[in-house]
Amino acid sequence: MKKSYNKKEKLPHSLTFRGGLTQFFGELNEQDMHGTTGIGFGRAFTKNVGLQLDYTAGKTGGEKLPFFNSYFVTEYNTLEGIVKWNLTEQFNRFEPGPVNWFVYGGVGQIWFTSNAFDIDDNALLRFTNSKLSARNPLFLRWGKPKGPVGIQKTREGILPLGTCIDYELLPKWKIGIDYRFYFVRTDKLDATSGQSLANPEESTSYSSTPNDKFSFLAVFLTYRFGKPK
Repeated sequence: MKKSYNKKEKLPHSLTFRGGLTQFFGELNEQDMHGTTGIGFGRAFTKNVGLQLDYTAGKTGGEKLPFFNSYFVTEYNTLEGIVKWNLTEQFNRFEPGPVNWFVYGGVGQIWFTSNAFDIDDNALLRFTNSKLSARNPLFLRWGKPKGPVGIQKTREGILPLGTCIDYELLPKWKIGIDYRFYFVRTDKLDATSGQSLANPEESTSYSSTPNDKFSFLAVFLTYRFGKPK
């Protein structure tokens, strides 16, 4: 069917629920996948472009035997604003079928607590937060933190990039697969900073080594509603 001239989405608002597994890329990068869940609210401005506000909560982990002989577990929460681009709608001369492919990117913030343990006896070796931890100004890489001590989670900026494919089950319901990759503005996500066994707690300083990254692969269910203005 030839594409309609109406560029507005018939059901512009959406509520998305997702769940999946995480994967870590950093010093302790031998994989130990953990779970993540999330919820998102979206608004389509045209059939091609939309905005989405996402909240996620989950864990990521990994290990490394050579030199470190340790594993880590990180609990995190994120808040993200992303822009989604519908490639199927954009480059198709005809009305798309029930399957649509999107790419997206945005900015956000992550709050996390990470602990690294000895592989042999599970003793705590390194951590990011304690009663001495104080808040670093966002994006600060050098110097001691400022503010009151005793914070429970480290805070940093993130850049989420991803792609997803969805399938229309019913007029208002979609199911799909989502892969998202995070660039994190810190090297402490695995409670390890560079090739060092020193504790990278936030009460000392930020790292000068490359930033950590992680991703998730998730399935999602989306409910669409509303009418275009």
